[in-house]
Amino acid sequence: MPSPIVENMLERHGYPRLDEAALAPFLAAHPRAVLFFCAEPQKYPESNDVAMVLPELVKEFDGLAAAIVAADFEQALQARFDFTVWPALAFFNEGNYCGAITGIQNWEDYLQRIPALLDAADGGMIPAVNV
Repeated sequence: MPSPIVENMLERHGYPRLDEAALAPFLAAHPRAVLFFCAEPQKYPESNDVAMVLPELVKEFDGLAAAIVAADFEQALQARFDFTVWPALAFFNEGNYCGAITGIQNWEDYLQRIPALLDAADGGMIPAVNV
């Protein structure tokens, strides 16, 4: 269950909480998206830090839409992708998974890595739907 910090971030910014049924429509509606896998902030305290950074990333990267993955869907969805560290921000371009940034990072790292992930060549992407 997300912490009060994560819940407050969701409420304040209106980010949706995605379950399996909501994933494909969300990605179809948003050409560039980031999904927040926060797991249990009690177990992974950096989730609270990432929750504070996420709205700033959305402001920094025009057109980037954010959502949180529902707790009961996180493990199943995470298994489709290449990250094993929590918390994670998974990036998508045109519905294709581009990669993830795990844990909390320095601001400059986000500024360098996110454009590289989102602009990755189509051949390097993994479809997020029907994997």
